[in-house]
Amino acid sequence: MRAESDRAAADSGAAPERAGADAPGRADEAAPLGHLERLRAAELAAAAQWLRPGARVLELGGGSGFQASLMAARGCAVESLDVEVQPDVTGRYHPVQRYDGVHLPFADASFDVVFSSNVLEHVRDLPALLREVRRVLRPEGVAVHILPTPAWRIWTSLAHYPFLLKYALGAGLPASVAGDASGATRPVRTPRNWRELLWKVLAAGPHGEYPSAWSELWYFSRRRWRALFIEQGMELRADEPTHLFYTGYCLVTGLPLPVRRGLSALLGSACRIYVMRAAGRGDAR
Repeated sequence: MRAESDRAAADSGAAPERAGADAPGRADEAAPLGHLERLRAAELAAAAQWLRPGARVLELGGGSGFQASLMAARGCAVESLDVEVQPDVTGRYHPVQRYDGVHLPFADASFDVVFSSNVLEHVRDLPALLREVRRVLRPEGVAVHILPTPAWRIWTSLAHYPFLLKYALGAGLPASVAGDASGATRPVRTPRNWRELLWKVLAAGPHGEYPSAWSELWYFSRRRWRALFIEQGMELRADEPTHLFYTGYCLVTGLPLPVRRGLSALLGSACRIYVMRAAGRGDAR
């Protein structure tokens, strides 16, 4: 099956086979993928059943275009959006268009799939964006959102202190896993004074547009995400873990994906996949 071949490619760290010689992607496609790319490729493989070849897909928060390039390699026609364009990062793997973070620059009923990965938690006016998602979906289209879980929040908070030690010993600052793996632009919270700076050192801060790391235990919960989607007129078609364990600090980058899958059974999955359609529309499968 195609999903199984995608998962095998993600496990090996190799770039998946691309559909056609002109498919977009990195110039050195035979090179092994980096740590963050391997995680994002594995998460996309977990959602592969909803990304059928020939589907027109809109990606939100595309960043470098890495996941868009993988969807294009599956035979999808992909449009990718992000809130800012950084010449040295954005669109490195696949073209990415700038938008305002809410209004989608496409006609009604334009897409079979709207996809996002670790993006919605960064959106300030999420109800407005979800209304736009409903608008651009075709009658039998689905939205596929990969989102962080309370398990990710707990383990990332606990990893804050080993990270500080590692940084103090000269290891340097890693990229945050949740939200930044694709190179997508994310808001950076700059400390306003020395007290806030001290607090950010002593305690893990929020990852998304929420008051605190503690509050994200609720905001990242399955119950809250489901309630939000239903409130915005969506009907859940699937809701399942990605079966991958990781934190936001990239402390142990060498763990193979099968080990991360095993750890997720004990410690919890970092993300869940939510698949939905607009309520009252035709069957999505």
